[in-house]
Amino acid sequence: MAGSSSSGHVKALVHDVLNRVRTQPFTSLAIAFLVLIPLTSLWLSDQRSGNESDSSPNADPLLHVSEGMQMVQSFRVDAAKPVPALWTKLFDPKTASELWQQLDEQIWWQAWPQEGDALLILPETSVVLPSATASLRREIEGFTLVFADLLNAVTFDQQARSSNIVPSPLEARCFQYLRRGSAVLWSPAALASMAGPMLPLLQSASYGCFSLELKGTLLSWSGVVGSRPLRQASKRLAPPDQPAEIPSLNTTASKPVKPSSAKQSSSKKTTSKTPTSKKPSSKAPSTKKTASAAPLLEMSSSSSRSLLGAMLNRPLIRDGLEEDYGLPPTLQLELLDAPLFLKVIQVDQGPFLAGVQLDLQLPADTKALVSALNSAAEKLKEGGLQRREKKLISPNGRSAGRAVLWFEKHDEKERLLGGWTLINADDAKKRPAQLRLTLATSPHAKASASASGTALPQDPVQLILSMQPNDLEQLGLFGSSWPRPVRLAKQLNLILQPLAGSATSHEDWSWMRGQLAVP
Repeated sequence: MAGSSSSGHVKALVHDVLNRVRTQPFTSLAIAFLVLIPLTSLWLSDQRSGNESDSSPNADPLLHVSEGMQMVQSFRVDAAKPVPALWTKLFDPKTASELWQQLDEQIWWQAWPQEGDALLILPETSVVLPSATASLRREIEGFTLVFADLLNAVTFDQQARSSNIVPSPLEARCFQYLRRGSAVLWSPAALASMAGPMLPLLQSASYGCFSLELKGTLLSWSGVVGSRPLRQASKRLAPPDQPAEIPSLNTTASKPVKPSSAKQSSSKKTTSKTPTSKKPSSKAPSTKKTASAAPLLEMSSSSSRSLLGAMLNRPLIRDGLEEDYGLPPTLQLELLDAPLFLKVIQVDQGPFLAGVQLDLQLPADTKALVSALNSAAEKLKEGGLQRREKKLISPNGRSAGRAVLWFEKHDEKERLLGGWTLINADDAKKRPAQLRLTLATSPHAKASASASGTALPQDPVQLILSMQPNDLEQLGLFGSSWPRPVRLAKQLNLILQPLAGSATSHEDWSWMRGQLAVP
């Protein structure tokens, strides 16, 4: 009975992937890290410079005030700029303007409770606040909290808050960021509101804290992401002594993408929080797409665990892969530790908006994997897909094996859904064997390489991501809920690397740096 249940869930997963690729080939693998982007698109203001001191073991009063919030953002007041909408929503225009002017150059905070609208956290001020907001205000530890509604204010009063919070050095450093300039702290609840059903794929970034800096048109961020709360991080963990360099932005790499009118309409009308939640269009694009010179997205990682780990840790998926596809747990673990290269490209023909290529380095013995692919082929044929094979030719003109392609009949025509191929090891180039999986495009025999010319990140970097947000936006692959500066950015780059003091390669917390060109 358990095997039957596992089989059903795996088949359902395969069916769901095939359904999504027909209208949204920008799959969960590709967009998992994109969910992090809104966290970096804060209200853009200059951040005061200052040297970071060693983390204090004492809890910051702001930590006590914000305990239990799902997300906290900090901003610096710039009296020369308009008063933020949150201020004018909670106060009358005169009070909001007076506060804004008096608190010039000081830090203020916006926090989200577990339920309801955001609240405003202000430092001490001599401005007399209107009596109409008295029931919504709380004065705690030198801060004024102004809630959006009475229910959240009362709920806050009823919460038990410990006075003996002992933050980890990483958490204490985060609150230094929140005190000094633009920064953001988030929890799984905040991530879930943006990620939706993709949340299981984002366990490695369930918690995190970034500081942000704007210089000209370059928005940069750095901080910690982790699968567990920052408070649980070991005292030995700290930011890297030598942070790795972020790949340089190349905002001129891509050509304008010409979306169809249907896609433009879809992009404007959708109100979904994630691209994959959009309803499939009933009409195929009528205008031929202009290919971008650069991939829409490239990601290389020293391990596939950050993307595939959450999925393979689900018993129904793990057991189904073993029982129905012959992929034993030992091989699943080997694949999780395998280096990964992912590329998303625009396709110029067919009904799909983009194609996906995923490369996994293989262990020395590939017999079990070949058997699993054969089992998968039988399942796909049972599902009504048509199998084809094609010969692959390497760049030097030699035979490079065969690729398996999968087609679906649609309106009496066959359309390519994807395929796979095994690329043999090249001892001369010290390149191990690879499994190449594709969606909405055909596998080829060319060695994987990013735009920078390398396929995998070099120590100490664990992961490199580069994407073209504006191209994705023009193709309708960016949901309308993404912040405008991100959607219009020509390029975004980020990297992950181990924290100083990391004991293993699978540490629960990592250091992230990133940047994007603000339009």
